[in-house]
Amino acid sequence: MKRMNISKNLSICVLIILIITVCEVGATNEVTITFYHTSDIHENSENLARIAQFIQDQKTKNPNVLFLDTGDWFNLGNLTGLNTRGGAILEMMGAMKYDAVILGNNDYVFGTERLVELVDKYSLPLLTANCIWPENMKPKTVAQYKIFKFNGVKVAVIGTASTILWRQTDNLLKVLPIAQSVDTLLDKIERKADIIVLMTHVRVNRGQMLALNLPRVDIIFGGHTHEAFETLNFDEDNQTIIQHSGCFGQEIGEVIIKWDGKKIVDREAGLVDIPWIEISESSKIKDILNKYLATPPEKVRAGSTN
Repeated sequence: MKRMNISKNLSICVLIILIITVCEVGATNEVTITFYHTSDIHENSENLARIAQFIQDQKTKNPNVLFLDTGDWFNLGNLTGLNTRGGAILEMMGAMKYDAVILGNNDYVFGTERLVELVDKYSLPLLTANCIWPENMKPKTVAQYKIFKFNGVKVAVIGTASTILWRQTDNLLKVLPIAQSVDTLLDKIERKADIIVLMTHVRVNRGQMLALNLPRVDIIFGGHTHEAFETLNFDEDNQTIIQHSGCFGQEIGEVIIKWDGKKIVDREAGLVDIPWIEISESSKIKDILNKYLATPPEKVRAGSTN
């Protein structure tokens, strides 16, 4: 009886050692995560069906993909003259299945009530860590940040709204300084996540200042100035990637990182030139666009398609 107990205990010990070994091996396996990023679309619909199909194809091949947009959905493009007050572009973007989006300075132009209406109607995953929404007027899908998990690696994505407020048509939405708002979240987020991503709609130099003031952030996606980084823009001092990805859907940013179980060990970044890649258009996005383009402007203004 005593020998049986010893044998049983030895078996349990061996099993525990094997489990620990397997866990340790699993923890050291590299995990690759890819981010795709649009910004400053400005109601330009020309390439959105191709972008949507490209992202769908990438996610089919590799589930470790995040699709982000850093704002300025409204004004300037071919959909603007339809006068849908943002409805056409946000119906398309809602159907494109972004993982997270934020507000640019042009996204205040139709007022807070219309903004909330559209975000809710098309279930946009809006992140605003630096906003105080008016009472009884907060989008159902809004959050300060979201955490995504890829093969055990936890990625926190923090969203911030543009602090450039000259296009605001009301004072209902209060927008707070970015650095202070994010800094108050980082202690809590850092305990939950391995990698921290910050979405902003600020100039490159302001993004560099945020990297300096928020050194715990690993990647900053920016916008506003329509700049596009064709190669990796990496702040060695703060170990932060800063990516800007152009405008109007002409190109999208691509950032690829590798995680070794403890830290980021490799970084790549560039652009995908959408008009020049060989890819079909998403029929779903194309159908939404055609619905609006086929409707007389006076009926669009009256809200018949929105």
